[in-house]
Amino acid sequence: MARAGVVFLVSLLVGFTAHGKDFSSWRKYTQAELVAENNAFAPGAPATLGLKIKLSPKWHTYWLNPGDSGTPIHLSFKMGRGAVVTQVLFPQPKREVTGPLISFAYDDEVLFPIELQLSRLLKPGDKISAEVAVEWLVCNDVCIPAFETLRLEIPVVDLKEIQPSSDFALFQKTRTLIPALAADATQFQFEGSTVRLTVPYSFNDDEIIDFFPFSASGVSNAKARVEGRILIFDKSNVPPANAKRTGVLLYKSHVSGRIESAQFGDSGWNFENASNSPRAGFLWMLISAFLGGLILNLMPCVFPILSMKLLSLLKIARADAREVRQQNLAYVAGVLISFLGIASLLSVLRSAGHLIGWGFQLQSPVFLSLLTWVFFILALDLVGVVEFSWIDAGVGDGLTRLKGLWGSFFTGFLAVVVASPCTAPFMGVALGFGLAQPTPMLLAIFFMLGLGMSFPYLLFVIFPAWARYLPRPGAWMNVFKRVMAVPLLLTAAWLVWVLAQVRGGDSVAVVVLGCLVVGILLKMRARRIAGLVLLAGLTYIYHSEHRAPIESEQSLWQPFSEPRLQSLRGEKVFVNITADWCLTCKVNERLVFDDAEVQLLLRTKKVRWLKGDWTERNEDITLFLNRYERVGVPFYVLFSARDVTGTPLPEVLTKSSFIDLIKQEFP
Repeated sequence: MARAGVVFLVSLLVGFTAHGKDFSSWRKYTQAELVAENNAFAPGAPATLGLKIKLSPKWHTYWLNPGDSGTPIHLSFKMGRGAVVTQVLFPQPKREVTGPLISFAYDDEVLFPIELQLSRLLKPGDKISAEVAVEWLVCNDVCIPAFETLRLEIPVVDLKEIQPSSDFALFQKTRTLIPALAADATQFQFEGSTVRLTVPYSFNDDEIIDFFPFSASGVSNAKARVEGRILIFDKSNVPPANAKRTGVLLYKSHVSGRIESAQFGDSGWNFENASNSPRAGFLWMLISAFLGGLILNLMPCVFPILSMKLLSLLKIARADAREVRQQNLAYVAGVLISFLGIASLLSVLRSAGHLIGWGFQLQSPVFLSLLTWVFFILALDLVGVVEFSWIDAGVGDGLTRLKGLWGSFFTGFLAVVVASPCTAPFMGVALGFGLAQPTPMLLAIFFMLGLGMSFPYLLFVIFPAWARYLPRPGAWMNVFKRVMAVPLLLTAAWLVWVLAQVRGGDSVAVVVLGCLVVGILLKMRARRIAGLVLLAGLTYIYHSEHRAPIESEQSLWQPFSEPRLQSLRGEKVFVNITADWCLTCKVNERLVFDDAEVQLLLRTKKVRWLKGDWTERNEDITLFLNRYERVGVPFYVLFSARDVTGTPLPEVLTKSSFIDLIKQEFP
């Protein structure tokens, strides 16, 4: 039985590799590094770090306003005590023309200076730790999201001991490319289909070269026609009333003779500047993880396994206290080890450059097939077609105690594996927080999830006498076992349906045929042959072709994509990130989103609906989830003109609560 747990962990890794083996390929085209301008910091003195991004030839990344395509860089900082990030500087970009699309981008190598404010209370001998989580997009003919968590430790010394670092020259070069803030404002005049931008008189003797607008500037991204101090643009789709007359002017200085730049207005770009000592926050996340794990027992995806656990509890209802404790402790151990095993696997994959989330194993056709067969075989055992000693241990059939404990352990282990389609309240935020933390904190979050999920059974370990209040075992349990086989068979059927969405009819036929053949072979006690049949089926599915995406026929929903979301910036938008294997998602869609009253309300409020399908791995959706520190579905966000960053909604919705949220957000 010990091999069962190993098989599941290995299948998790194999399934993920089969589905995402090329996802870390961004490392071939770009690298990021956190560097410092000087070799040390001084108490109270200015200090500058830098995010250095290198790009392979013909590849580029994006400026604050990416232009017609792309996405800007996203930064989140955690600084040690005594230092805080005050601003991030962006060098002037270049125009990147791809067919009719114009982007503002960087190529080759770019440095983003990061200015710090240091405390005067620092002393020589102290050290400043800096951590930055960075997400950026690299593009050529295709675009690949890149992500990295960079760390650097800088010593604190006396001011006179500071020396330039090996990157000092790059910092100096970059400073010449940072736009200076202009004292005067630009003047925009909207005339028909064009926009005239008049440069202030302070630039009267300079040669105007170009203007890079910030987002929502009201002007198109195409290069303007320059007529002296006037730049003439085509209009963008931003109405003049909402236009922000901001951007970066590129000009040749009549004083220095060099190409220089000036910034008009605020770009509106911001970054996350978090504390590096989130004790109170971490404590709350541990509590949230525990509550989320506890509520997970009530989610529909766990019901089939809980039916198995209920059977095992009924069988030991009149056992002695030692037996009750051992059986429930084995179940708790299975839950905790399964959670910690998944957390360790997530940590390893994350350090290898994979961007992953909760429930990622159900995006693998190999794992879906294996889990389908496991549930089918368990159902066969409950109806008496086949018998596995580890399931029926401790029922007076002469089996050893060890087998009974392994049965409880495996039930707990399997409960976590099948719980992954669900994200309970409190759980999503805790998971998102955990996956952004170092491995020890990630393991602590997952341990508390497991502790919460197994807590009801931990009570039987503490109070074994409570088991005597359960119904007495008897002949009625044979009927009860057959009834409990129904949710297992329904789960197997649902997994086959999910597999059909991921891999199509051929793989479904293999899995269904495998169920029939394996059932016959197990009845004949030819278990080794049954194992070979399943292995052959998994091999076929592993090498099967990717299912072609099917366009949604629902007129209400539009497919989610980052460019589409950005094109709707400032409008009322509801984003639904879902997956076919997410039961909570399907319940919400059936009871809430498909309701005629809800649909009428959203049409009346002129809300745009975007649906992101995470049934299979989708890097853009994973990146979108991580932006909000979420790693699982369902995930819902509302956007509006006054809330362009988005407001996440609860994972579990009701019709009335959703209507109230819509009316509150869009009065």
